[in-house]
Amino acid sequence: MIAKCPKCGRNVADDLIYCPYCGHGIKENARTIQVSVAGTLMIVAAIASLLFLILSVRALLEIYSWYPVGVAGGWIMYDLMLAAFSFTGFLFGAAGGVLSLTRKCYKLTVASAVLCTISGAGAWTVSMIIPFARTWYSILFYFLPTFATALIGTVLIYCRKAEFAP
Repeated sequence: MIAKCPKCGRNVADDLIYCPYCGHGIKENARTIQVSVAGTLMIVAAIASLLFLILSVRALLEIYSWYPVGVAGGWIMYDLMLAAFSFTGFLFGAAGGVLSLTRKCYKLTVASAVLCTISGAGAWTVSMIIPFARTWYSILFYFLPTFATALIGTVLIYCRKAEFAP
């Protein structure tokens, strides 16, 4: 059977959830698994950021007991940047995840997801410029949990505007 898209008026197959031409939801309460997966990925990025925030704050509190004063002074800037990126990643990841899972306010959801992705990219960049950084360590512990998950979640959210309340 053929249905008409309420937004663009083109004929589409009635078994489709979204119009292939404009992306508008054909069926009432059209939902896909992508937005739920995206919300879950944003929550994963938020949890990873929270763990890094806790570790960064712990490192900041104990840095002078670990290193001599001169060495600690050099490392403290890296820990401060990691703490800042982890904190913003946690806030925006949690907000983007909750908004995505509840499908509320598309613009705010995308903004939160993008900011979480940028925070993850910042944390990954800092992990790469730390003295004695190892690439595999940085990819495994920063790139994958904070940046890649948030980026995939952002892309999945971005292309599903029709699922969100206005």
